[in-house]
Amino acid sequence: MGKPAKNKEVKPKRNRITFETKAKIIKLKDEGKRNSELAKMFGYSTSTIATIYNAKSKAIVQRAVEECVPQGVCVFKTEYRPTVLNDLDTILYEWFKRNEGRKVALTMTALQCKARSIFAILMDPAHGIF
Repeated sequence: MGKPAKNKEVKPKRNRITFETKAKIIKLKDEGKRNSELAKMFGYSTSTIATIYNAKSKAIVQRAVEECVPQGVCVFKTEYRPTVLNDLDTILYEWFKRNEGRKVALTMTALQCKARSIFAILMDPAHGIF
């Protein structure tokens, strides 16, 4: 017969570490705190703390680039995602769930048109100003 199923542990979801958190870690490490102390304090592994500290010059450059580039613009496609796209995903998902409950036939074309119209609204300079 087949083998019994193994109890698989659920991997924790990966979260992006903000620049402010990285700056605090780098500052405390420069003051002499140990990696293990910082790991307990911030809730990361010691290897993550070491990686942040070893890549501190990259973090400083990243912050400088973020301050120079307008918000919502993608600088490095592999590392940054415009905040507008996160808003677009959320709004589009809510729209999709509402229409799914109505049993409306949703085609790829309809979904693309709705995504484009939401994107146009989000990119409007007056968006969010009442």
